[in-house]
Amino acid sequence: MIDGATMRWFQEVAEDTSKIHCDRAYAQSRGYADVIAYGGILVAHLSHMLGMKIPGTSGTSIAWSIKFHEALYVGEQAEIVLEVTYVSAATGVVEAKFKIMAGQKQVASGTTQSIVPLDEIGA
Repeated sequence: MIDGATMRWFQEVAEDTSKIHCDRAYAQSRGYADVIAYGGILVAHLSHMLGMKIPGTSGTSIAWSIKFHEALYVGEQAEIVLEVTYVSAATGVVEAKFKIMAGQKQVASGTTQSIVPLDEIGA
C-alpha cells in the first residue's frame, strides 16, 4: 500500500510534481477518483522483489518492460505477482513476467530479465 508519506517522499526525491499525482481536483477533472500513485513507487517495489527475492541479492537486472493498465490510488492495497518463465543454466539468465494487482484490478504488467552468477543457479 502506498501512503501519503511515501507519495511526498517520492515527489521530493524524483522532483516530480505532476498534477495527476499531487492535485486531487486536477486528477478528478481527468476522470480519476483521486490522485494516482506514482508508477515509480511501483517500480521501486518491483526492484525490491527482484533485488531481494527473485532472482535474489546476487542477480543483476538487465531488462524490464512495464505497461500500466489502471490507476492505483493512494491507500489502495496492491500486490506484485511474479512468475519465473525461463532460467538458463548456461548463461545465468532468469526471465520472469509479473502483474501488479489491486484486488481484481490489474494495475500493471510486464517482464523482467536478470543475470545470476552461474554457481547460484546450479550450472
